[in-house]
Amino acid sequence: MAIKNINMAKVFSSANTKQSLRLVCDYINADELEVNPENEIIYGKLNIDDLKAEIIRSGGVKNPIEVIKKDEKLIIISGHRRQLATLKAFDEGKLSSKKVPYFINDTIKSLDDEKMAIIGRNTQREKDFKTRLNEITILTEILSKEVQNEKGRFRKNIADRIGISEAELQRYWDYKKFCPEIKEAIQDENSTLTFSKAAELRGLNEEEQHKALEIIKQKNDISTMELRNLKKSIKEGYNANDLAEDYTPKQKETSKNEKDNKLTNQDIEKEKVVTKVQENVDTIKNSEIKNDINNIKNNNEDIEINAIETCLSILNNKKNELDKQLDTINDDEQGLNILAVMDYLNKLIVNCQKDLDIKIERGYIHENDREGDI
Repeated sequence: MAIKNINMAKVFSSANTKQSLRLVCDYINADELEVNPENEIIYGKLNIDDLKAEIIRSGGVKNPIEVIKKDEKLIIISGHRRQLATLKAFDEGKLSSKKVPYFINDTIKSLDDEKMAIIGRNTQREKDFKTRLNEITILTEILSKEVQNEKGRFRKNIADRIGISEAELQRYWDYKKFCPEIKEAIQDENSTLTFSKAAELRGLNEEEQHKALEIIKQKNDISTMELRNLKKSIKEGYNANDLAEDYTPKQKETSKNEKDNKLTNQDIEKEKVVTKVQENVDTIKNSEIKNDINNIKNNNEDIEINAIETCLSILNNKKNELDKQLDTINDDEQGLNILAVMDYLNKLIVNCQKDLDIKIERGYIHENDREGDI
């Protein structure tokens, strides 16, 4: 019998403060533990092939399965894949025993607590869009009951409790406003319209969304900037012959005296600087250099977004690799070291995600500076 100290953050339960639980671990046959129906609702069918191979190599499950006791039954909160993989390996004759370590968490009292705990324990899992949407929908519904009477903005309170940025949360909330065809395109793995790119189309009505989707389908790929220009072309009547070109709405021409009367001293100085820079640019005779400058200007933001997305992918992959190693670790000290590294990686992921949100939300913040729900 082993003693295990576990720190649980507030997102894992409905409590507002962290709890430190000293939990006694014991062993039980895996088929005596029952699958939690809420887990399948959130995550669907589980793929256990990769985990089964690791459990076979390590001679069984090492990381205890977390359960609750309900109606004299032991129901799994965290460890569904470990249980299924153990039973399958045992049935195939590749494990001599189907016993697994487990502990009972008696702090989970309600169905909402169960749902939050299930989601909270799955932070390391790599998730597709649909799974993440399920999590956001459920957590928003639960947490809205707790924060609706708190001071401050509703969206900020919900985002802080879930552990994501307000911008990311708003994108998931806005997903329900898309027409069925755009929702289908987002979930289609072969579609060029990803969830992050579709965020650029928020604010279009259903008819305008259909118009945008028809243009998107005609292109092999479409960048974030092209989507922004596409939205402008639809909303403002701009003829988007080349979506890759930067679009700036034409300003109404005014006389110099009229303009000067409207400008403050600071605005006048800015106008002089802009004029001077434009004069210098006009002196450049080489049209090839001009094109290079325009290309850098137009594509710079897309380059930054792609770079951040690449970093996020690398960090998440590394974190998932380490998470898989935990089931094969017998040394407690080595396990703690891996957890410490994963915690640091998670901090880097959060920072990268914030940078990505800022880039994606640039030029759109005023339109979405509102309260929302799902």
